[in-house]
Amino acid sequence: MDPFAPIAEAYEAWYETPLGAFVIAEEERALLRLLPPGESLLEVGAGTGYWLRRLPYPRKVGLEPSEAMRRLGQARAPEAVWVAGRGEDLPFGEGSFDLVLLFTTLEFVEDVEKTLSEAQRVLRPGGALVVGILEALSPWAALYRRLGEKGVLPWTRARFLSREDLLALLGPPEAEAGAVPLAPEAPPPFLEAEAAGRRAGNRPALYLGRWR
Repeated sequence: MDPFAPIAEAYEAWYETPLGAFVIAEEERALLRLLPPGESLLEVGAGTGYWLRRLPYPRKVGLEPSEAMRRLGQARAPEAVWVAGRGEDLPFGEGSFDLVLLFTTLEFVEDVEKTLSEAQRVLRPGGALVVGILEALSPWAALYRRLGEKGVLPWTRARFLSREDLLALLGPPEAEAGAVPLAPEAPPPFLEAEAAGRRAGNRPALYLGRWR
C-alpha cells in the first residue's frame, strides 16, 4: 500500500496555515544555507515537487515511488524530470549528479543504509549529499509517533533517526544546520515560541547535514 496516495492532494495544504508557513520558511532558510553550487540536482523522494520548484539548479530530477505524489509533482514542477523509483535502487549511473538531496525521505525508505549508499554512488567526484531528517529526539517526532500509533497516514509507516544515528552512518558532516525548535502546539508569535523552545532545550524538528 502507498501511504501517501490518500493524502497526496492535501500534502502541501499545511504549509498554508500560519504555523505551517512559519515552519516551512525556517526549514527553507536552513536548507538554502547548506546547498552548494552545481548544475545537477537529484531529489530522492521528491514528493509533490515542493523543493524542486524552489531550488536554483539548471538540471533537476525528482525520483518518487508514490504514483499519486509523482503525478502532482509532474504538474507542479514541470521544469524537473520525474522518474519512478526507490531510493534503494536508483536508476542512474555512477557520477550522474552534483547534488543529491534527501529531505525527510529516510523516514519512509525500507533500507536506510542502502539508500544512502545509492545516493553516494550517483554523485560525481566532489559532489554533495544533503540529508534532512525529522530529528527523532524532537517534540515533533514524538507527535508524529503518536499520530502513527493512531493510524494517521503517512506516520504509520515512518521511522525516525537522530543526528547521532545519521552521523554513525555517514561520519562527520562538512556542514550542518537545524530548524524549528518550537513545540508543535506552540501558539503565535512563533519567533517567541522558537526562543522558548531553545531555552527548554528542545532539539530542532529538522536536522540537516552536508557530506562530500
